[in-house]
Amino acid sequence: MCVGKVPAHNTRKILHVANWYPNPWSELEGNFISSQIQLFCDEIPGEAVVVQVRHHPSSMVKICRVNLIGDVPGYFLLTSFKAADRLSALLSTLLLLYVLVRHRFWRFSALHFHIANPLLCHIGAWKHIVRKPILISEHWSAYHFNFYLPRSSTKLVPLRRPFYHQYPLLAVSQALIKDIHSFAQTNQFPAYVIPNVVPLHGASRHTNSVVRLFTVNRWVPIKDPMTMLEGLALATEAGAEFELIIGGGGELLEQMADFIKTSSLAPSTRTLGWMDKNQIANELSHADGYIFSSRYETFSVGCAEALGAGVPLIGPMIPAIAEYADHSEWEQVRGRSASDWKVALIRFLERFQNNDFDSIRIADRCATLFSPDVLKKKYRAIVDMHII
Repeated sequence: MCVGKVPAHNTRKILHVANWYPNPWSELEGNFISSQIQLFCDEIPGEAVVVQVRHHPSSMVKICRVNLIGDVPGYFLLTSFKAADRLSALLSTLLLLYVLVRHRFWRFSALHFHIANPLLCHIGAWKHIVRKPILISEHWSAYHFNFYLPRSSTKLVPLRRPFYHQYPLLAVSQALIKDIHSFAQTNQFPAYVIPNVVPLHGASRHTNSVVRLFTVNRWVPIKDPMTMLEGLALATEAGAEFELIIGGGGELLEQMADFIKTSSLAPSTRTLGWMDKNQIANELSHADGYIFSSRYETFSVGCAEALGAGVPLIGPMIPAIAEYADHSEWEQVRGRSASDWKVALIRFLERFQNNDFDSIRIADRCATLFSPDVLKKKYRAIVDMHII
């Protein structure tokens, strides 16, 4: 359980409920949510539970309880059939109500849900039974893409419901708040920005013989890595010298590796596969630049963590990243073509050689934005405003 330490006179206690969280089937799933819940519990006393309906080929229908990171109990309904969206949401609601009763929800001052869908799709049917203040935290890029459905689709109706009840929304960026306003077709609820928890490593002293560029991700289509690699190859062919370190996995990694093998990047590129937190921190301590290529981000812990290590960014304009990064620490790719990437990389190398990037200033500025104390203070202010 996560239990915060606060003055004895403060009797508030919050139950955090997550659907996405590191688990035995995926250690990386929702790891940023587990970090945020722990930070919140460090500030205000709380407990956490994980509630999830999960497809599992060998289980017809089975509920299992598993202790997760931080001894957080996870309740998983494992089923071999692939439930339709509406059935999955209904099963999630039934499992949620079972868990709330099991954990005696009435002991808590409020319920804090981390990602609304699917746990809050039927909120109207049970909110008068539970009768507790509710907070909603959001991280999900699906709102930006309308869950990949036409705006007129009836499948979107239950996904919009959680935002019709004027519960406070805690989103990781102003860009995400804007996306949710558009998706829900309402802005009649209070909304606040609470960034993701960012590892702050501080600037490291190192001298690389060649500029060392690092990137790590789950390489899926929205990360758009192929155009980036094509542009970096063009820069190499034009005489640019750098070392490229690629971490992570995902469905596009094999395509990326095949391209690298037959391109001018082959001699100067290494792929590291999936990396843990310590490995990422170690790479950042030796990096001169951090590359990202996404088409969209709700926040990007990767970019923020790089800045927290004093490492400047190279990548396209993304509003959520622009909320915390400025020109002094970011060489923007001014388009989406391979030639745009080539030009940006060459500009970055020139700026680096001219000592344009102050790693200590970058790390210090990032720490003022994302230190645990700053995030805790924001969270406490929201709780104080909405929970007696």
